[in-house]
Amino acid sequence: MSSLEALHHRLDLFREAGRNLQLDPLVTREALDRLGVEYQAELVDELEQAIEDCVSRDNKLIFTGHRGCGKSTLLAELGFRLLETNRYFVVMFSIADTIERSAVDHVNILFSIALQLLEAAEERGIRLKPGIKREFYRWLGKHTQTESKAVEAEIEASTEATVKGGIPVILEFLAKIKSKLKINSVIRREISIEFARRISDLVAQINQLQVYIENATGQQVLVIIDDLDKLDLAVTEEIFNKNIQSLLDPNLRIIYTVPIATLREVSIRTSIQTYVNKIHTMRVAKFFSKAAVRKPDRVPDESCVEVFAQILDRRLPPELMHAEVKRQIILLSGGVLRELIRISDRCCGKAMQKIRGQIRRQQVDQPGVIVDQAILNEVVTELQLEYAEVLGQTDFDALKLIYTEFKPKDTENQRFLDLLHGLYVLEYRNALLWYDLNPLVRDLLVQEGILDVASA
Repeated sequence: MSSLEALHHRLDLFREAGRNLQLDPLVTREALDRLGVEYQAELVDELEQAIEDCVSRDNKLIFTGHRGCGKSTLLAELGFRLLETNRYFVVMFSIADTIERSAVDHVNILFSIALQLLEAAEERGIRLKPGIKREFYRWLGKHTQTESKAVEAEIEASTEATVKGGIPVILEFLAKIKSKLKINSVIRREISIEFARRISDLVAQINQLQVYIENATGQQVLVIIDDLDKLDLAVTEEIFNKNIQSLLDPNLRIIYTVPIATLREVSIRTSIQTYVNKIHTMRVAKFFSKAAVRKPDRVPDESCVEVFAQILDRRLPPELMHAEVKRQIILLSGGVLRELIRISDRCCGKAMQKIRGQIRRQQVDQPGVIVDQAILNEVVTELQLEYAEVLGQTDFDALKLIYTEFKPKDTENQRFLDLLHGLYVLEYRNALLWYDLNPLVRDLLVQEGILDVASA
């Protein structure tokens, strides 16, 4: 291999690593098998047990955790585990793929459940009786102003044998409805207005679908709704504080995700705990205990560090990153998977820029580019500038207090909730619940002279 070919080969290695370091969760079996590592397996066991042992009045699960801590990937793993036992008809979807985030409400969440159940039934060839199917599709068409006559005719003309495997015209019809819900604010508003006063009609459709699917498959229906935790806090409050009862009315098992910041508000947490047995929380990986985190000679929990190292090694060949730099990136993540991936991806981007410069200038005699300290320093500086853009003096004072006291002055303060939601502040749990700063934000405060270097 010539020196120029070697440069192109190294560029390809970093390019592939960049594709593996996207912030998208691992929600397919192929992605989990290729890039996944065992992480918080005991939480998967906890959720599985809650689903297995629930009774009808307690079959809604609330799942929370920091943005980027790995909730979507963990839920996908749970879904595949249950699906592969043939005991559950699992439907997992992201609300962000169905409804514009700012427009999500309790009505269109329920409407989306009905739509996703029908689509899953078609894709998996579930044999619903033609008369029953026709009524469901007529109902969907009516409420979304979508012509359904062709679908109804197709259902009438089809026997159960020809229905198996999915009917293209039906799947096209469902795709059209999903598109309308996503982009057509008029349709969404009309659906919300129509069902807001008679939510029981919408719930009845979901319950009917559940019964027909369970009778046809012999499996229990489980719906997992992801990305509700990424909604604006005001939207989440409207859904889970004022309209939570509507989300609990369907008979089927449902897992809802909520932002961890929302649960710091007493009224919302109380509202949820009134109806659900337990709020299941995915924790941020804790490299240091509260007692040790401020000590200059602190030593991280090597078992946590090793898990994060495995996650990086599955995505980036170890020879492309200096070992000490990898350790720094792991600790700079603060135990948040999203931060680990984001920092590493930015570093790969910088490395590719350097390699492309070498190729352009024909610098074939240069050492092979790896992610080194200089590249990490550049990335850290960029990220800290991004964090600093929205911070004012009041924020700096509040962050200093959190660093000093391990807690805010007021956990219901809206600015604190925003900082928690935005990963400026991280929540940790052991015997006690405590807060610390994202390491990148902590180092930013040191540079600003707000924290002294010795204490940080």
